[in-house]
Amino acid sequence: MNSQPTLLACTLAPLLALAACSSAGETSQADEEGKANATATATATARTSSAEGVAVKEETELFSYTFAYPAEVDAIPALASEIQRQEDVTKSQMLADAESDRKASRGGAFPYRQHSLSVDWKVVADLPGWLSLTREFATYTGGAHGIYGVTSLVWDKQEGRAMEGIDFFVSPGTLTSAVAQTYCPALDRQREAKNGAAPDRSDPFGQCPDVTELTIIPGSSNGSTFDRVGFYAGPYVAGSYAEGSYEVTLPVDARIMEAVKPEYRGTFSVKR
Repeated sequence: MNSQPTLLACTLAPLLALAACSSAGETSQADEEGKANATATATATARTSSAEGVAVKEETELFSYTFAYPAEVDAIPALASEIQRQEDVTKSQMLADAESDRKASRGGAFPYRQHSLSVDWKVVADLPGWLSLTREFATYTGGAHGIYGVTSLVWDKQEGRAMEGIDFFVSPGTLTSAVAQTYCPALDRQREAKNGAAPDRSDPFGQCPDVTELTIIPGSSNGSTFDRVGFYAGPYVAGSYAEGSYEVTLPVDARIMEAVKPEYRGTFSVKR
């Protein structure tokens, strides 16, 4: 009578031991996979704040991200907050695109390549009532090459608000007409110097771009008013990707002054 329980215990013991080992093995494997995933998504973050401004760097297998703005921005909390808000949105989109690409790559259709975004804010002009900035960015999303460009932000110190460079002018069309005799020839000279030949007007890249395709950057040589304007054309705007970008800076003249909205004309001056 007592032999059956003993036999059953002896029979079950190896099975229980095997089950315990299997469970431990599965747990261990799951832990290892969890650790591997954690390592792949862990962020190495470095944020520094100094007399030169703020710089952030993040690096994972999924993405690379750098972001910086100068001390002049850091000294205006509302501006720093606005720029940080904008960059949070841009970064979130970059992360969503990277996650989507990595998920798609797991099917084996293509290898995943780390996405990247680099943003560097720079001061163009620091005037008593205005701070003109450029945002230089470069991004890569796994294709043949990345893309880069420049945008403009001008901070109204009195009103505590952000504007774009084009916002100072009556309309893009008005500014286009005002600089038609100066911007287009200056751009053509740069194109010819870069390519060794005058631009071909039959080629879409040989046309003079409209102001709506450009980044308008108010600048200053006197420290008190905007007396010059930059016109930035990114890749594919005034030339092929291989040609890169073009930037023409023009002094404010009577035509440009007429294109400025009346309420901002005191902020501009004709360059002497």
